[in-house]
Amino acid sequence: MNRFNRFERMLHWYPPHWRSKYAEGMAALLEDTYGTGRVPIKVRLSLVKTGSLERAREVGFIGSATSPHERERAGSLLVLCGWGAFMIAGAIFAKFTDNWGASQLGGANRTLITSLYDVVQWSGAAGVLVVLGAAILVLPSLLRMLRGGDWITVRRPLLGALVAGAIIAVSTAAIVIWAHFLSYRERNGTLAVYGYVVGAWSLMVSVAVGVVASAAVSVARRLDLPRRSVQWLSTMAVVLTSLMFVILAAMLAWWSIESVHAPVFMRNGIGNGLFYTSSEFPLALIAAALLMSAGLCAAIGGTVRVVRARRDGAYE
Repeated sequence: MNRFNRFERMLHWYPPHWRSKYAEGMAALLEDTYGTGRVPIKVRLSLVKTGSLERAREVGFIGSATSPHERERAGSLLVLCGWGAFMIAGAIFAKFTDNWGASQLGGANRTLITSLYDVVQWSGAAGVLVVLGAAILVLPSLLRMLRGGDWITVRRPLLGALVAGAIIAVSTAAIVIWAHFLSYRERNGTLAVYGYVVGAWSLMVSVAVGVVASAAVSVARRLDLPRRSVQWLSTMAVVLTSLMFVILAAMLAWWSIESVHAPVFMRNGIGNGLFYTSSEFPLALIAAALLMSAGLCAAIGGTVRVVRARRDGAYE
């Protein structure tokens, strides 16, 4: 029985609906094939891949098994997941650019890089407003679901999101308070322990944002949203994708100019010295750019899904 449970645990990558139908048979097949032996890494990775794809198909992120209405909603949720990656990247970028105004830039370069930094900030703020607007739009449907007693089905993801939000708030406040008592040099490389703590905080925030995004997807899938609301949400998703593109482009341009004209600031930025030091490719900015790129790819995929779902829905 314990061996059988071992194989069943490997199938947790698959969605609950799939497991209720096929998990027992798949676990029995794995047990017949490998018995008490070790399951090869290749097989484990294959289970992770196919299970994740099955979850994405069930949610509506891929495939055409669901209705255009559901695919439009799923595309919007995919954009929201991409925004989650942008939030993590934005936190890293904000921490790296703490006191960036102290860098020695003047004239036209100073004006340009300040404008680029403002574009990142204001576009990020606009993105937050778009997400808040989407939350307000779905609030009536959420309240109806809670009043109807269906809150039990989303209790776990909601509690997880609340705990994750509390962790983000407390840890961020602690970092800010600590940084307030440190000098500029200590915050930017001379105090190694501060850099390691910020690195750990970044990982913790990443996990917390992932939990919140997962909860948002779980809850949104169960909401009874009118078609008009879904259309508004998908329009907001397209706008959010555009803002994400602007943020990434402005951040990369800011990085390019700053690395050329203020290499000392870049070399002393948070994160440098953990594994290596570079004024052109600081670790924090590499991490932020990769996260933003991944988030934008997800958002573009969601936007394409929204457009195709609207087209398919128009022919129904």
